Amino acid sequence: MLAETAVSIVIARGEGGALTHVGWLALAGLAVACFDFAQLGWWAAPTLVLFGALALAAVFDARFLIIPDGPLIVLLLLGLAILPYDGGEAALRLAAAAGGYGTLRAIDAAYRLLRGRAGLGLADAHLLGLAGLWLGPAALPGCLLIAVVSAFLSALIAARNGGLAQMAQPIPFGPHLALGFWLDWSLGPLEAAQSGF
Repeated sequence: MLAETAVSIVIARGEGGALTHVGWLALAGLAVACFDFAQLGWWAAPTLVLFGALALAAVFDARFLIIPDGPLIVLLLLGLAILPYDGGEAALRLAAAAGGYGTLRAIDAAYRLLRGRAGLGLADAHLLGLAGLWLGPAALPGCLLIAVVSAFLSALIAARNGGLAQMAQPIPFGPHLALGFWLDWSLGPLEAAQSGF
């Protein structure tokens, strides 16, 4: 069932069409990471695990509108395991994890006050918190920006294709957060790219 969802995303078939850009951008990031594997050294293993866990979380959320605990636990444990090798920024990464989680929880709380219903799942906040743990504070704004732009694009595509019967219909945000997380890891944070101009 998950394999069918993944295929429908990649080939833009049915409901997967609204997430096709997510699938192809994620695969492009994987291609860049694979091209650079010789320079990654031992970081290649965490990179592949990260891609697999994010892909599983994204496809599961796309299919069932929920992110399972398994990939999140793997990312948490591996993220904590690589903290000693991050160049002395462990405290910053832990703070970024708390900040990422807290940001989405605050947004959800505000949405609940305004609309009377949940706007984000708890796992979405966990995923952004994990992005902070892996990427550090400088990458979080870019990660969230990619996620929001990607989600907006998916909503437009779904509405155009008749996939959104009403504006209150939920769309999965996990695939978009996973995309921002993955692109910041594989290609580098947007802030670094902007500083070169």
